[in-house]
Amino acid sequence: MTTVRTSELDVLGALLAFDFIGFAQKSATLDPTDPQYGQAVGAAFGLAARRRFPQGATAPEIGGYVAEFLGSLEAGAEDFDAAALERLVADGLSGGTAGGGEHLDPERTMQARLVLTLRWVRELGLGPDGQRELLAEALPAV
Repeated sequence: MTTVRTSELDVLGALLAFDFIGFAQKSATLDPTDPQYGQAVGAAFGLAARRRFPQGATAPEIGGYVAEFLGSLEAGAEDFDAAALERLVADGLSGGTAGGGEHLDPERTMQARLVLTLRWVRELGLGPDGQRELLAEALPAV
């Protein structure tokens, strides 16, 4: 359903724009029980991962990145499992073919993808135009 996918990308767009009120409001409209929940954010996450690591990354490199990421969080690191994040990043880099990229909880997977995508967009220096391009590219991918 295009509406769910567009809504997810609206959530991500609000987060990237630091519109936290819009992010919270838009997030509340998503249904985590929908079978397609997370697909659009997953597509944007994979695109951002491949842009951030254009040459790919080995398992030790991914592990190091995840450890640095978790260490950089001012709060909330305890909400993420390092091994699950490593699998998620590997899955994003492989275009979804690495397997095991999902947390058991789809909402936790969505949260991890959102936070990492935000970080990668910032690391890549994507301004509003680059962010819109990423979101537009993600929509047809789902």
